[in-house]
Parts: sequence; C-alpha cells; structure tokens
Amino acid sequence: MERPSTESIEQFARGQGADLYGVAPVETYTDYQVKLRQRMAETGTSHVDFMIRPSDPAHFERIADPRNSLPEARAVIVVGIYAYDTKAMPPKAGAAPRGKIARTYAYYPAVRQIGEALTRFLRQHGYEAIQGQDVPLKHVAVRLGLGCYGKNGILLTPEYGSYVAFRSIITNAPLQPTQATCPNVCSDCDRCLKACPTGALYAPYKVNPRLCINPLTRRSEPIAPELRERLGNWVRGCDICQEVCPANRRQEARLPDPRAHYEPAHHATHDGLGGLECFPELLRLLGPGRPNNLRRHAAIALANTARNYREATAALRAHLASCDDGLRLYFLWAIDKLSL
Repeated sequence: MERPSTESIEQFARGQGADLYGVAPVETYTDYQVKLRQRMAETGTSHVDFMIRPSDPAHFERIADPRNSLPEARAVIVVGIYAYDTKAMPPKAGAAPRGKIARTYAYYPAVRQIGEALTRFLRQHGYEAIQGQDVPLKHVAVRLGLGCYGKNGILLTPEYGSYVAFRSIITNAPLQPTQATCPNVCSDCDRCLKACPTGALYAPYKVNPRLCINPLTRRSEPIAPELRERLGNWVRGCDICQEVCPANRRQEARLPDPRAHYEPAHHATHDGLGGLECFPELLRLLGPGRPNNLRRHAAIALANTARNYREATAALRAHLASCDDGLRLYFLWAIDKLSL
C-alpha cells in the first residue's frame, strides 16, 4: 500500500472537519515543564488545582514527552475545531448562568472523532498512531504558530479567537513539520487583567487556577466567602477575560457540529444543565436531583444577582431540607446575604 503524503494526511484531517492542523517534531518539552513548575511555585498550587485527577500526580511529566505514549514517535499532529456555535449564545446578553467556554467542552467529542478517524487512516497505511490529549496541547499549538498565548493564559488563534477545542495524534509517520505565523494580538492591551473579578490573572500570561472562576465552578472544593461574591452569576465557566478580548470581538457563531455533545463520563461537571443547550432559571437549579456543586453555584448566583429577594429567599428556604451539611452552608450564606 502506498504511504500517504504529508499533504494528503492534512487533506484527510480537514475533510473530517478539522479547522486547524499542524505537525510538530517529537521532543521533550523542557520549557513547558520549567514554566509550569514556576507557576505552581508562585501560586502554591498542585496538579489537582489544574483539574488533573489526584490519582495522576505525574501527569505533567508524562505529557511533556510524546515518547512516553509512543516510544517510536516521530511526529505530533495537532487538530483543532472552532467551538463557538449558536447554542452557546445566551437568549439575553449578560443573563446566562454559564459561559460560552462551557460550550467548548461539547466540542471535545467532535475533535476526538476527528482524531480517531485520522488515527485509523494512519494505521491503515501501516503507521502507529495514538490520539488523545497526551501532549501539552496549547504549548505545542503555540510552537506550531496555530495560535499564541493571550495575557489571560488562553490560546488565541488568528482565525477563531479563543473558542477552539484541540486534540493530538502521536505517530511514527515521518511527517514534515509545519509552521505558521501567529501575530501577537495582545501588545499593549491588558483588558483581561483588569476585568478578572477574582484576581486570577495575577500577571500577564499567568493564571492562578485556585482563583479562576472556570475551575472554581467545576470543582467541589469549598469556595471562600470572599470569592463567592466575586462569582457574580456564573454557574458554569466564565467568559469575562474572553469577552473583553479584542481577538474574540469579530467572531461569528457557527452552526452546531452534529458531533458536539456532552459525555457524562468526561463532562460530569456539566451534568444537570440539560447539555447546556438551554438556560434554566437559577431557581430551578436549586432543587434536589441536580449535582451539589451546581446547586451551590445557583445559590451563590442568586445571592449575588437576585432582584426579587423574597422569591429567592423563599426558594432557598424551601430546599434547605434536601441539602447535606456542606451544601446547607451555602444556602444559609445566600439567605443571609439576601436579607441584608
């Protein structure tokens, strides 16, 4: 069987729906490890704060070298798909109880299927290939010029702004590395740093994950009272630093990819929002049957933004009996705040 050319592999990936494509040589990403260790030392954080499972303490060391996943690796393919679609648009500007960034997670199954198809294609032509998130995707994408880091620590692409889902394919195929050019869109702009309500963006290009609202609304760890007030009405994710970013101002919502969806095994933090295609009122999110951290965030959002204090307080009191001790603390805090 004739081996596919570098060009034909890219054509196949784009035919599967990849909006971004690049090939990186295999190496140990030492600079990634150094910067990560420095960030963790500055913020006093651990791998768990970066949403890595406690059972995987060597995660960052493992992904820093593609050969840990495929010893014979010769190239790393990175594919990306634009993830801002019409289902991410709130019915009323500023009224959504979750962010557009949460919609990006629905596109991980879509980009994963692109990676799976490309993996099968390579294997059919006699190569080894493994698809997944087994490399530092943003770091490699920046090296390829597919995007550049914004001062908010998020990858900004020239074509699609920051709403992109990425996947990697590690292969032993002898592919020619690619290189694109990504202009520095930040320059003297520091809107994201000024807009962050929790101070998570403590310096340009540096993020403290313990203070960032996106992981805060996805973790079950306690939220300090002084941080609760800064969450506003965010129930899932946070778009503030991306909304103020000029790179996202010109983006238009795409039509939804039919492969985009939330998978319970991988998106448990979004359970209870109906796939996030709808925007239920905060009062409906308080009741039993919803995940505890979702009920917690709904209570916090009500305390921060409710205009009808009586209705909000009544709803919180009505559901107190269904709260465990941990959740009850947040409901009582919200009731006290609404009574001030």
